Amino acid sequence: MIMFAMVGLRMSYIFRHNLKVMTKFIGMSISGFSAILKVVTFMINRDSLINYHRTLNNLFEEELKNEKIQTIIFSSLRTIYTLAYTYFVFLVVIIIAFFGSSYIFIIHNLLYLHLSTNYTLPLSRGIGWFWPIPHNFLYHLHLFYETSLIILSTMMACGVDSTFGFYVYQFNSILRAMTFALTNPLSTEKFSDILRTCVRKHQKLLQCRNTLEHVYGPIVFWHIVTNAVLLCALMYNLISLSEFNFDNVSSSLVYAVVKLFQTFIYTWHGTFLTSAGEDFRKGIYFGKWPNSSLDHHVRTNIILIMMQKPMTVNAFFSPVNVMMFTNSVNATMSYFFLLQSIDQ
Repeated sequence: MIMFAMVGLRMSYIFRHNLKVMTKFIGMSISGFSAILKVVTFMINRDSLINYHRTLNNLFEEELKNEKIQTIIFSSLRTIYTLAYTYFVFLVVIIIAFFGSSYIFIIHNLLYLHLSTNYTLPLSRGIGWFWPIPHNFLYHLHLFYETSLIILSTMMACGVDSTFGFYVYQFNSILRAMTFALTNPLSTEKFSDILRTCVRKHQKLLQCRNTLEHVYGPIVFWHIVTNAVLLCALMYNLISLSEFNFDNVSSSLVYAVVKLFQTFIYTWHGTFLTSAGEDFRKGIYFGKWPNSSLDHHVRTNIILIMMQKPMTVNAFFSPVNVMMFTNSVNATMSYFFLLQSIDQ
């Protein structure tokens, strides 16, 4: 993947006088660097992610023991896995759109016992690389290499992006379970005991949130910026096509939908987490804690929790929410008109 990203940068430099081809190879390099960033980030933070996963998983399973809270926990599960499965389907479609025609051509020729190299490579798309590709077994090797790159990059995107949604779902479930316990205490339970438990869990969640933000903050920021650039390049390439055929248009449109959906997934999950944190603060505010027998330390923690901003994940300078998605789309249109001005 590193080799592929560097080759893409080299090709964009070679075609620097052809804006259409240059943006195409820049987009390919960005896709390669995205996969590299995710792998490196997870490898560097492996130990902290293991501790984070264990802590969050233990809190989640602890809430599952209460049958009354299970309905609240599973209420948002359908939305989360629907987004994940839809994203997976989009990625499978983009794999088929990129190299489906090449493999259909190969299979069709194999049925007639003939293996031809008269097909277009899925990534270079007839432009080629800065080295000659002979029409022998090396041509098939290039096809295998480019296919592997597409599959690896889509697998990495699906795995890492969907994991963010899974972690946010666990955060949301724990916070909503604590909110339910605060607003619907049992007659046999002391409210002070419930509140102490929630404060302890909230402190652990804050530590987990810091780990999640440390790991996913750079990834979200990278995707917000680069997806705007990629979408701009795709729009520019579409209007610059001299010949509209199904292969070019379908692959470009599917890739644009995937990038838009990827940006939306991250920002929607951020808003989802913030809403759960805000509901938890309201649950404390409208609870019975002022009249309960709490020690000074617990009361101080409660006041600090209510004074804090809702639990959010920040991408460096900006919280991850749906507003970020809107800003990204606006930036995409600005980059697009800028490219048009440069080309003219």
